[in-house]
Amino acid sequence: MIGSFKEMDKKRQAFDAERPAPTFTHPVFKSSLLPLFGSIMSGVFLALAFPGFGKTTLVFAALVPLMFAVQSASAKKAAGLGLLCGFVFFIMSLGWLRNLTGMVEGAGLKASALLGYVVLALYCALYVVPFTLAVAFGVKQWAGSNLWKNLRFMFAVSMVWTGAEYLRGLLFTGFPWNPLGVTQYANTTIIQLAEWGGVHLISAFIVWMNAAVFITLRQYTHGSRMKRYRPHFELMLGIAPLALSIAYGMNVLFNVPEYYDSVNVALIQPNIEQTEKWDAAKDREILDTLEELTSAAVRLGTTDLVIWPETALPDPVRLSRSCSALVERMSSHGIPLLAGSMDFDTSGAAPVWYNSSILFGTNGTFLATYNKQHLVPFGEYVPFPSFMRKFTPIEMDFGMGDESTVMPLRGEASFSVLICFEDTVAPLAVKAVRAGARWLVSQSNDAWFDPSAQSEQHLAHAVFRCVENRIPMARCCNTGVSCTIDAYGSMQRNLAVRTKGFTVGALQPRPVGLEQTFYTRSGNAFAKVALLAGATVLFVLRSLNRKKRKKNVQDAE
Repeated sequence: MIGSFKEMDKKRQAFDAERPAPTFTHPVFKSSLLPLFGSIMSGVFLALAFPGFGKTTLVFAALVPLMFAVQSASAKKAAGLGLLCGFVFFIMSLGWLRNLTGMVEGAGLKASALLGYVVLALYCALYVVPFTLAVAFGVKQWAGSNLWKNLRFMFAVSMVWTGAEYLRGLLFTGFPWNPLGVTQYANTTIIQLAEWGGVHLISAFIVWMNAAVFITLRQYTHGSRMKRYRPHFELMLGIAPLALSIAYGMNVLFNVPEYYDSVNVALIQPNIEQTEKWDAAKDREILDTLEELTSAAVRLGTTDLVIWPETALPDPVRLSRSCSALVERMSSHGIPLLAGSMDFDTSGAAPVWYNSSILFGTNGTFLATYNKQHLVPFGEYVPFPSFMRKFTPIEMDFGMGDESTVMPLRGEASFSVLICFEDTVAPLAVKAVRAGARWLVSQSNDAWFDPSAQSEQHLAHAVFRCVENRIPMARCCNTGVSCTIDAYGSMQRNLAVRTKGFTVGALQPRPVGLEQTFYTRSGNAFAKVALLAGATVLFVLRSLNRKKRKKNVQDAE
């Protein structure tokens, strides 16, 4: 097969050498606006592929206009076009952040919220720049009619994008929102390979496909495919990883083992507006809603655990008589209760407050507590508080938890909790599974951003935590999406977003002694390799382009 590829490639290069490249004289090809249009188009296509728009197949060619836009650009122009594309992408896909302006009062705080949204989009856009530099440098060195050089180019840009995407989830506490692989969260066949390389492996396949489409189309525009029929080796090899991932996924899904242990969970979705959660006059109404829904759920008689969402209780349960009394009444039904509540630690010189999840036994006793480990900047703490606090409504910083708590449940159905955006942080799920969790609970309060696409995007990330670690998850959210997800990414959704209600779902805990996935054992090993490979090829390409430019100057002299 390799030999036949080489022979066909030699014939193709011979044909290309005999036929001059076409020249494009139409004004549209000389317009300086065309690269801008290509950059913006890619940004729009990327955003449309994510939940909220749902045009998931667009992602497999979304980067192609950007690659054409920067193929002959200088490094400075390529960087600018990458920044523009990234900004359009994130300003659209993070549009739900605009809803924060309705959560604060005063023109100053509203302006700060809007400015923060724009600054975050610009910051995330920076991580597109290495990709466009790699494309601009790589086209000059490798892209053309030589198959092996084209494959080298495809590999280089795929690694650079994936490495930058991984880096965005690390720096400055990390913002791992909307990696490209997340677009495929509902395509359960493609995402099964995440147990080996996580969501970033799916992202790499997507970029590889984009690069293959770009190389194939570029050969037409640059004279390499003017014959009636030509083998599209790059396109075929670009499709190959996706085809193999589908085949692998089908094999996995057709051979799902049957486990006989199961846990029934009641997920309470109170649908409380965020502004009402801050209104003390609404506290009684909130407690009544929790009691009404919980009482209805436990009457079904098949529940092993009742789950309330993040900060479901309006006041810290250990300080509020009304909250603690409600917990005692609800746990007296003989079913453990997992409640989201603020909690505190007074062992130090000053009290430390936490965003916590507390497990209560059947008599209202404390069984276990988990304190959120990954805090949201400007939501749960203020960086550089002496300067930044005046621009936010946050008066108090939460403390940061330091471990994943494995919470006991009947038999060996122990579980761990992820609070709010922690289900977007892959290492936290890995940490919990390594600690012994057999299933996961995600408690969230997305009322900050609803109604918007945020709830669906949030759910999409959670799906990958399940597939990566082959572990099920119960998601309980104030306004949605409340559901159960199995170890293969399939979802059971019975409650509409922004509705008050409850749902009871069954999940199968990960069996004791089952071998951990490669991803659980190795974490983001693939993404780390991609980061190293991407940085290396970018450095090499930059050096090669400098040498080539220097040689051209010398030849001109």
